[in-house]
Amino acid sequence: MANVTDLQTKYSKLAQEYSKLRAQNQVLKKGVVDEQANSASFKEQLKQRDQSLRKQEQEMDSLSFRNQQLAKRVELLQEELAVSEAKGKKGKSKADSPSQHGLETQSVFDEDLQKKIEENERLHIQFYEADEQHRRQEAELMTRLQELEKESEQHQAVVDGLTTKYMETIERLQSDKARLEVKAQTLEREAKECRMRTEECQQQLRRCQSELNRQVKQSSSVIQEKVPFNDTKFGDYNSLNVPPHNRRHQLKARDLSGQALSFIQDLVAALLNFHSYTEQRVHIYPLDSSIEPISPLNQKFSQYLHENAAYVRPLEDSCLQLHQSITEDTVTVLETVVKLKSFADNFSSYTHFLQKILPYQLKRCVCVRCQSITTRKQA
Repeated sequence: MANVTDLQTKYSKLAQEYSKLRAQNQVLKKGVVDEQANSASFKEQLKQRDQSLRKQEQEMDSLSFRNQQLAKRVELLQEELAVSEAKGKKGKSKADSPSQHGLETQSVFDEDLQKKIEENERLHIQFYEADEQHRRQEAELMTRLQELEKESEQHQAVVDGLTTKYMETIERLQSDKARLEVKAQTLEREAKECRMRTEECQQQLRRCQSELNRQVKQSSSVIQEKVPFNDTKFGDYNSLNVPPHNRRHQLKARDLSGQALSFIQDLVAALLNFHSYTEQRVHIYPLDSSIEPISPLNQKFSQYLHENAAYVRPLEDSCLQLHQSITEDTVTVLETVVKLKSFADNFSSYTHFLQKILPYQLKRCVCVRCQSITTRKQA
């Protein structure tokens, strides 16, 4: 159930994160749409500028054509003027009225030519300024368009990344959901099986209780019918009961006591040897008693060790008596094995003996170690 709770918590966290990412995705999509709209508007402006530029180029072409026509007309007028001047020089005898008329015509042509030249210059200046402004605006729009395209690509990359992340999150959530559903089905099936087993156990328990109640009633009825006097509830009467005799139990107890006797005999022999060897070692190490007198501590320790037989031998004797008291005809219980107490007393006296010699043994070990260290330093 704890795993299911953890998975549900994880699922809720993932759902919250998915909702947050979805909101961010909506914002980014809106930003991308706005940038696309701005890019479209800039493209439309660029298109309009191109159209205006083409229109101005057409006007420039028409002006150039008119300029050429005017230039040709000026050339013709200049030629006519030159011809008229030549004729005027040759025919001075002509009347003043025609020459005056030619001068007026020449002045009109000059004024018209000057106006056309000024207009042509003005149109050239306007065309140059318009061309420069158009190029500058075109460069700005292209730069802005490139920036917007980069931002659009970045936004698109972010959107693609978020979309991929959303898809992965959705797939993970779906897999977690499927796993949770499978686990929930498994738990439901196990719970159903547990309920079925519980019902079966309850039925068995009821059957056992009914059977036990029946047996108790039957036993009670038999006891009431067959036992006229029941004294088991009185302790004084129970003490008078004769204990049952089990020959197999007696044989097993005698066998165990025999094994214990063998172990005790081996232990007694080993302890006697140990204490005797320890007493001999006290007399020869670290100082030989035949050459130099031993210390009072070692003398006392040797005296106690010499008394070990008085404590060790009774162990074997009391264990032998205990083994001999257990026969096939007797009933062996704690109340009837009286020789066990003597063995316990002898064992307790031997433990007191060990506690008495323990301090001497420890002091001897310390002295021997110190002497060995001193000998090594001197060497």
